[in-house]
Amino acid sequence: MKPRISLRQSLQDPNLLGGALTGESWAAWRTLLASMGESLTEGERATFRALTGRDREPLQRVDQFAAVIGRRGGKSRAMATLACYLAGLCDHTDALVPGERGVLLCVALDQRVAKIILDYSEACFERSPVLKQLIVNRTADALELTNGISLEVRPASFRKLRGPTYIAVIADELAF
Repeated sequence: MKPRISLRQSLQDPNLLGGALTGESWAAWRTLLASMGESLTEGERATFRALTGRDREPLQRVDQFAAVIGRRGGKSRAMATLACYLAGLCDHTDALVPGERGVLLCVALDQRVAKIILDYSEACFERSPVLKQLIVNRTADALELTNGISLEVRPASFRKLRGPTYIAVIADELAF
């Protein structure tokens, strides 16, 4: 995966994901998302330290990120924003062969919860003049993009998740 733009820059650009997590109440989520591969400011680092107990951000993309977040803590919306970034603003040709469609999978407890993430993701794409152009089709469980990536949502079931090449997997509410 090669980012075309940094996540931080995309969250600041109103033509990209600038409208997704606006306002001071989303500052902690913006810090956590940016910390996955980017240097933080001193103020962000203090927030990062308070949330993670770590002195410094990893300075590289992380393979796994797990968090315990309470009800109404913004998890689904933050994950949908991350999904949009990974699906729409990163190049995955290094992981896909010509003609292969990559899948960014969002797994949730059930289809109802999974659909919430898909709705949030679609809203991120639709609110962006640039990303909106990537949408080819929306089905009940997927957004198909012109760049060869599908953002799909599924309920957690090991029997139904095998097969595609996943460029990323985001899991919501799986502790239950």
